[in-house]
Amino acid sequence: MRKQTTTWEELNSKLDYYLSDEGDDSGDHTYTQAHRIASWNWSQRMLVWHTPRSVSMPLSVDTDERSAILPPDFLGVWRIYDSDAQRWMTPMRSPQQGSVRYDDDELSQYWVWGGKLRFERSVTINSGDIVLHYWAYWPEVEYTTDSEGEIVMTANEIVPPPWSILPLCHLTAANLLVPAAIQAARIRQWNIRVDSGNPLDNPRAQQAREHLYWWATLLAMVPPKDWRADQW
Repeated sequence: MRKQTTTWEELNSKLDYYLSDEGDDSGDHTYTQAHRIASWNWSQRMLVWHTPRSVSMPLSVDTDERSAILPPDFLGVWRIYDSDAQRWMTPMRSPQQGSVRYDDDELSQYWVWGGKLRFERSVTINSGDIVLHYWAYWPEVEYTTDSEGEIVMTANEIVPPPWSILPLCHLTAANLLVPAAIQAARIRQWNIRVDSGNPLDNPRAQQAREHLYWWATLLAMVPPKDWRADQW
């Protein structure tokens, strides 16, 4: 059976290959693990616009019985099910100018505003009857540091779909190479053209563009989830 998830440790060894950065004799790397994690997490945040994660969870309703706080990884609503009424809730459409809305409406409708899910009818507090099915960001790699400044992983599971790992590695590598490419351009601008060519003509910039090309090319091979069109 194909493995559906991997760990940061396994992925980090792949980044060694893509960055040609397997460490020196003392085990030090050109691109630190902290920078790699930050770049990987950023790449995952870019992936959601092509392929977001699908999650379901019961909502805890606020004391006003008319709203609920959205989960921190929330990207967009797919569906909301009211198990008490045994029906799917519908989104409120944009109101027309001059339309009437009563505070005591009991409509099975919702809308998203200010980081909360708002309801057009009263919902029992903490009933768990409202189940949110939503599009979400992919879980990020998390870590802390010990007293010696060494990284200690606290969340190391990589959960995006297996096909996306290769393009994500390319985007992560491109992001990591950009600062060094900019630095190389700044240093080489003082050299004469015979010696160095144009300041932008440096190997790291070319490598970053190549990785970015493969990210876009590989991503285009997989049909995106049209999650915006699939929202009610």
